[in-house]
Amino acid sequence: MKPQTVTNRHMSWLIHALYTRKHFEHCKKLIDRQLGICYDKQYLYYMKGLILREENKPTEAIHCFQQAIALNNKEPENYKELAKTLYSMGKFRNALEVFLKAETLLERPDHEIYHYIGELYHKSFGQPKAGVGEAKEYLKQAITCGKHVESYKILAEIYIEEGDSIKAIEMIENSLQITQEDVALMTQIGILYLKINEYQRAFEKLLDATTADSKHTNALLALGSILQSKNDIDGALNKYKRISNLTEESSEVWSNIGLCFFKKQKFIAAISCLKKAAWVSPLNFNALYNLGLVLVTAQQYVSAFQILAAAISLRPENAECYMLLGTCLRHLNDPGNAYLSLEKSTMLPDAIKNPLIYLNFALYCYEIGKSDQSVLYLSNFLEMTQHITVHREA
Repeated sequence: MKPQTVTNRHMSWLIHALYTRKHFEHCKKLIDRQLGICYDKQYLYYMKGLILREENKPTEAIHCFQQAIALNNKEPENYKELAKTLYSMGKFRNALEVFLKAETLLERPDHEIYHYIGELYHKSFGQPKAGVGEAKEYLKQAITCGKHVESYKILAEIYIEEGDSIKAIEMIENSLQITQEDVALMTQIGILYLKINEYQRAFEKLLDATTADSKHTNALLALGSILQSKNDIDGALNKYKRISNLTEESSEVWSNIGLCFFKKQKFIAAISCLKKAAWVSPLNFNALYNLGLVLVTAQQYVSAFQILAAAISLRPENAECYMLLGTCLRHLNDPGNAYLSLEKSTMLPDAIKNPLIYLNFALYCYEIGKSDQSVLYLSNFLEMTQHITVHREA
């Protein structure tokens, strides 16, 4: 064996050891010294590029990787590290081109290259013909090379965008086998289980998330929503109260809390919370609608009229808003507009989802002496209730 070969192998080992221990200054000095004596320059430039990137000097790192490529343009690792550096600089299109070049040189599968190409196609940085389909294929190739959380996460995102909750759940379950304490993933899969009506599985995952992080907002909100839907109002309120920085929380949280108090017939507290929800997000239709409903129930008809008018401006085709608005006008002694509002509620497309719209109009028609019309809409109500369950409270 030639002495020079032994020296080269020893130097490669020493440089790599210094790099892995993050002794970057010593490593760079050794590399620069070896570059002067015609050592394996391709490897030296490659290693120097890695160090410079770690030191947040991407431009200099790119120069080193380009030098390595000039010395050996058949080595995919040189292209891969150049592409990763371009990616870190936000030069995504350039990075994709270099990753694709690296792929053509591969002699064996490489998870990182497949993952980055899939991610960049998902971000729409590829050619016009490339898109979600190509992204999925590359990411699937990536996960066949081993279990990698980021690849599973992006695949889950794609399936969620496509509305395939089952596949998304499968990807997140695979991720959780690798990172079992990822609270965000536990919460995400819990919400996905909710979407496919797997309430028990959803509850278990969300409970796991709050066990790992007792203050995780999304998990607590989702858990509270489940308990609220099961009429466990105190349990739901308990979850909402545990949310950190509650006073700065989202409109949805305050709206849910308001509805909990409404269910307990604590109207003042409910109105206060729903006003907070509407203040946090003035364009949140659900918050405005819920506030209008509570105000009508609390017989604050003037305030209810103003809130419902704002809700209608956001969703002019919402039949229930017109029904409630008609109820306000009836109590505000404006029978003409009350009739028009209640009549309009029956004419809107989503009226068929709520039989009470027809019942309210039938009762009002009877009240003002329009018996024939009352009988017609009452028969509509009775026909609908043969197919739709109406809650006793309503």
